Amino acid sequence: MATTLQRAYQNLRVGEAVVRDANRLRQILTTLIRHGFGAVVQQLNLDERWLVRMALERRAAASERLPIERRILLAVHDLGPTFIKLGQILSTRADLLPPALIGELKTLQDAVPPLPAETVRGIIRDELGRDVDELFDGFEAEPLACASIAQVHRARLKGDGTAVVLKVQRPNLQRQIEADLEIMGFLARALEANFPEARLYSPAGIVAEFEKAIAREIDFTHELEHIERFRGNFRDRPGVHFPTPYKELCTARVLTMEYIAGTKITAIAPPRFDVDAVVRTALEVVQQMIFGDGFFHGDLHPGNLLVRDDNVLCLIDFGLCGRLSARQRDTLVDLVIGMVREDFPAVARLFWRIGAHGADSTRAYDIFEADVVECLEREFAGKTMEEIEFSRFFRDLVALALKHRIQMPPDYTMTFKALMTMEGVAKELQPNLDLMSAVRPYVMTLLAERYSPRRLLQQGYDALRELSDSVQGLPALSRAVFDDLHAGRTKVNVEVRQLRELQRTYAAAQKRRALALLAGAGAVCGTLALEFDDRTVLGFPAVSFWFYLLAALFAAWFLLSTARGR
Repeated sequence: MATTLQRAYQNLRVGEAVVRDANRLRQILTTLIRHGFGAVVQQLNLDERWLVRMALERRAAASERLPIERRILLAVHDLGPTFIKLGQILSTRADLLPPALIGELKTLQDAVPPLPAETVRGIIRDELGRDVDELFDGFEAEPLACASIAQVHRARLKGDGTAVVLKVQRPNLQRQIEADLEIMGFLARALEANFPEARLYSPAGIVAEFEKAIAREIDFTHELEHIERFRGNFRDRPGVHFPTPYKELCTARVLTMEYIAGTKITAIAPPRFDVDAVVRTALEVVQQMIFGDGFFHGDLHPGNLLVRDDNVLCLIDFGLCGRLSARQRDTLVDLVIGMVREDFPAVARLFWRIGAHGADSTRAYDIFEADVVECLEREFAGKTMEEIEFSRFFRDLVALALKHRIQMPPDYTMTFKALMTMEGVAKELQPNLDLMSAVRPYVMTLLAERYSPRRLLQQGYDALRELSDSVQGLPALSRAVFDDLHAGRTKVNVEVRQLRELQRTYAAAQKRRALALLAGAGAVCGTLALEFDDRTVLGFPAVSFWFYLLAALFAAWFLLSTARGR
């Protein structure tokens, strides 16, 4: 009951929000129609309700001649910051979207005009409590970068003149994102209701996941925590640097940190830079993030990887980060070991275990394993490690998961994207890079640690502690069970396989029995009434005729139902 009431309340709240933001919803639907998605809007049964029939009549025929992936990209651009950010996140979900669409979404840029300098100054004053000129020297009115969430300005700290950057959030962003998220949720539920095949990809679940991600991204205190955590994790590692934040000048909408002057990693070249050392450092950093710390940068494109003149690798932009539990990291290590040993069935088993799928039958797994083994043999057979493209290998595995309707958890897909991006960057700088050889030493170290005496003892201790806690709680649990039995409060739930099918069969049998009884009763009543009516129909007394007719109809219904049941 509570769940039903909560769902009803949520629907009422969303419905109220949709009505309140009807103009925005109409704008979204009109944009979709303009880019050739009128048929989808019609299938959602929203065209008459939201008065977009006129837009349907005025849709741009030219846009419908473009590939669907390009039309989606253009629509996302027109829909604004929230949808642009959703597209950027979905570009990491190769398990949900086809490669062609992923390629288009990766080109998404935050094409937004810069805020006026006075507006930025006002936001800084409201957040930090003092005027910009009181806190900084040389505040640059021209932004260093503009995005849909925030824009970045350079300045210098008062006193020591340290170069810093200020990330300033756009005004009224929270309200706009909340409205768009409510409409996204409404459209996602409409999509699931009107397109049953869309439920496999859980549009409502994607929106809920995106809502959590963007809520963290628009609160800069989360990004500040990410920076400090990375700085702590890499405190003793040379060759890598994370910007220093100035916490006293940071709020939920303003983030102040050290300015890093560097060259984009894909633009470095000898003799100015030691390319081999930089690539080695980058690979080691990503390995430590993923396999060691379980906390990694979720957007490792080249623009976020800068190299200083002293060959130190610097990372920036920490709004999107991923997390892996110890169990998930162990699974990834096993995955790499399976590839190194070319144990392809083991890789298939791991992918099957990682994903969420509805089919648990042995037959479904056998088909999946055969496809995975074929894919791996195609990628690995007859190739040296330098020739193997692990990015393509991961893409093929994720495509197979999609083909077999297996949903990959977002943490894993973000991890695969980080590995594929880093491989692409590294191979651009070193075309003959053997990624597996670079990863193997780190993975083997982690494998040795997994089976080290210290960790085995720790795992044994944890297991004994859990067993002890369970034994200690057993008397209280037993007492509660017996109390419930004595008071008659215990309910026994018995699960019968194919119970619904049995219920349908029983109901059909009862229906046929009722039809047979009615047919027999009609025949008996017709026979008893033969002498009680002088009027005739087709030679039979009228009452008897109608009873016989009803008996015949029920008998025919009975026979038809029996034939269908067979």
